Amino acid sequence: MIFNDVIGYDDIKLLLYKMITSKYTNSVLLTGPPASSKTLFILELLDHFKRKAYFVDGTTASGMGIVDYLFDHTDLKFLLIDEIDKLSKKDQKVLLNVMETGILNDVKAKRSKSARQTHMRLSVYATSNDTSNILTPLLSTFIKLNLPEYNLEIFTEICQKLLSRKYDKDHETIQAIVRYVWEHTRDVREAIAIAKIVDTSDEVNSIASTLRRYSNETMVDNMRRS
Repeated sequence: MIFNDVIGYDDIKLLLYKMITSKYTNSVLLTGPPASSKTLFILELLDHFKRKAYFVDGTTASGMGIVDYLFDHTDLKFLLIDEIDKLSKKDQKVLLNVMETGILNDVKAKRSKSARQTHMRLSVYATSNDTSNILTPLLSTFIKLNLPEYNLEIFTEICQKLLSRKYDKDHETIQAIVRYVWEHTRDVREAIAIAKIVDTSDEVNSIASTLRRYSNETMVDNMRRS
């Protein structure tokens, strides 16, 4: 069942399920503070729909890369964008055109003798901590859902369920990961990154600190958001 790794939000789960199973396209923007599972929702969509969905990290995305991918995958059903507010204004305009008209235009058209154009039935599911950098026309195309922040108890339950099932971590190791991540970022993605590397609870602080110390600024900033 989709959204199994998301704890709580049963009403939102039902709403999103109705949307993604609808015969019509629709687009949703999940907003809210860190530790509210915005990203976890769209990662669940990615895991569930696999080749019918494409995930984009707005902090590092290239507009050209997104457009080229869409042209190569015109049957794509879901475009999943984490931190859509980090996309450039030019990329946001291209996205707006697709969402409003269903027409994808090549952003290189002005520099090319033969412009590409195609039609798509595409739903966009995105996250954002701050909507002030999103173009107003683009923002208006989304159904906006604002998620409240999880408390420590629910965050622990999420990590316990996710890390034990997907990464085979024992209770003690998961608790060590939770303590570290809750103190520093409250981001499930950082918990996953640590879980992929550590074998025991004793390694958590050392491994996690090294990851943070030597990660580039973009990665560290990205970990602070959910």
